[in-house]
Amino acid sequence: MSPPMIRRLAGLGRKTLIFYAVLTVAVVVVATLGITSIFHGASSASGAVRTATVAEGTVQSLESSTGNIASSDTASLSFSASGTVTAIDVTLGQRVQRGQVLAKIDPTEAETALASAEASLTSAQENLSTAEQGGPSATKETNEASLIGAQSNLTSDEQQLATDESTLSTAKSELKATESLGCPTASAASSSTASSSAGSSASSTGATGASSSSSSSSDGSGSSSSQYSGLVGAVSDLAVSSDEPPTTATGAPSDVGGTSAALSGSVNPNGSDTTYFFEYGTTSALSQKTEATVLGSGTTATSVSATLGDLKAETTYAYRLVAANAYGTSAGIEESFTTGVSSCATDGQTVASDTETVQHQESVVNQAEMSLTSTEDSISEASVTNASTVAQDKATVDSDEEAVTTDENNLAGTTITAPFAGTITAINGSVGNTVSAGTSSSGSGSSASATSSAGEGAGASSSSSSSSFITLTDLSSFEVVAAFPEADVTDIAPNEQATITLPALPDVEVPGKVTVVSDLSTVSSDVVTYDTTIVLADPPSSVRDGMTADVSVITKSVSGVLEVPSSAITTTGTVSTVTVLKAGKQSTVRVVTGLVGSSTTQILSGLRVGEVVVLPTVSISAASASTTGTEITGGGAARVFIGGGGFGGGGFGG
Repeated sequence: MSPPMIRRLAGLGRKTLIFYAVLTVAVVVVATLGITSIFHGASSASGAVRTATVAEGTVQSLESSTGNIASSDTASLSFSASGTVTAIDVTLGQRVQRGQVLAKIDPTEAETALASAEASLTSAQENLSTAEQGGPSATKETNEASLIGAQSNLTSDEQQLATDESTLSTAKSELKATESLGCPTASAASSSTASSSAGSSASSTGATGASSSSSSSSDGSGSSSSQYSGLVGAVSDLAVSSDEPPTTATGAPSDVGGTSAALSGSVNPNGSDTTYFFEYGTTSALSQKTEATVLGSGTTATSVSATLGDLKAETTYAYRLVAANAYGTSAGIEESFTTGVSSCATDGQTVASDTETVQHQESVVNQAEMSLTSTEDSISEASVTNASTVAQDKATVDSDEEAVTTDENNLAGTTITAPFAGTITAINGSVGNTVSAGTSSSGSGSSASATSSAGEGAGASSSSSSSSFITLTDLSSFEVVAAFPEADVTDIAPNEQATITLPALPDVEVPGKVTVVSDLSTVSSDVVTYDTTIVLADPPSSVRDGMTADVSVITKSVSGVLEVPSSAITTTGTVSTVTVLKAGKQSTVRVVTGLVGSSTTQILSGLRVGEVVVLPTVSISAASASTTGTEITGGGAARVFIGGGGFGGGGFGG
């Protein structure tokens, strides 16, 4: 040993010397073991083979993290009204039920405000009801009476119009029927006046021939008077020569109406072909005539007739019968008749009168309709005014209802009640204190933001309060918020199962379920993580708020499959193999793997249940005189060396 080294050792204390002495012995032992392993490596390895048996089981892929146990539900409760605290009905640590009263402030001011608001609302509702009913009852009754009267008048006038229209229709039907009958005279008997005595007629010969524009011939059955019939018989007994003109006799008129008449007479052709017609007119000129009609060549008197139409009522017409043959023309004595008053004219006058009546009644109906419309417009105008009033009153009612709701909430806010069953974990006040209106919040004990509690908790709102009066915590429901790296969180989703272990309770393992995976990241020391909430299922009573928890989320799981320890598999590229031990001999077998779990791997093919595979073994070997390390062998695992080099520090090998 060199002098400098001796001097350095001399300067050390006794305890230091003992430490280095022990360290030196340890180094010697390690070196000896290393040298031994170099020369006896083969025999040592063969004696340290570890194995595992292929079996059916469940392979699970897990993502792990840590967090702290926290209550799933915590509420920070405050009064939503200002006042003086009059009662605190709970104590710190007390267990309470949902809806239980926790504390109160003086409600007098809130009760007074609510009573005033309710009175205003009642008055506004009464005003609205009056407006909706159309105003005061007297005005409403007057309007209703006016409307009923106008409707009654219109109904009566419409009924009268219907009656008048029916009368007009009847008159038109009667006129049409009269016209179809030729418009007979209005009187039952027709009158005629002849220019010569009935039954006597004279005929002249040698008259010039004439044509008729219209005629109606008779076969002898025409309507002639009995006197004329005797005349015809007398004429027919006369002897005539074949070279004489016809013998003509004008007969009396018949069926004389207002616009028509039937003319008659007799003609004896005297043995020659004969034609006849009637001449007629309102003067002696006899400017109109009937159509010429061929009679034949008989030798006896034959009755003939013609019907005249389109005559003027109450007019005197003259007429005579004219006949002609090859030997000349003869004309009977001129007769006359006066048309009567036409029944068509009478019916026409009735139709005209009824038409005027209908037109007048239509005017009356129009006036009644206008009166009704005017009354309805008046009521409608009143309704429009009322509608405006109703809208205003409705707005007042709505406003007063909101005021009542606000005051009801304020009154309710003088009492704090428990929004859920839990334990009182904080009371920040005492009886007699004056408190200001605040807000209540409810949320997870480990969550960064609070959520609102509805219905209870003294008018709870969605905003949090930093100075709540009472804090309520549900200590029977726990959760863990754990941060998972971005590479792992992509495999985690809500409703996945998890396992929670507690370092403080080594024998406790609690199942859980993922409820929320945050969309917002947290970056710390360039590491990106995402908060994930896991709710504990039926935690034992030994679990406490704030405990450290290790969380393993089961991201994938397969059951009833072949599995082996993952360390038994060697993978090169896409090829995976295991070392199978059979009858003391090892052989390499290619396998196809499935799900790679946290400690085991699913085997799809290549192995059978019961086969034995070799696991890596640990041995110590020496690579050189100055190097020691740990070699993991077996199953194709890689080698890892730890340590090596000389001794530094403490003055050795320096």
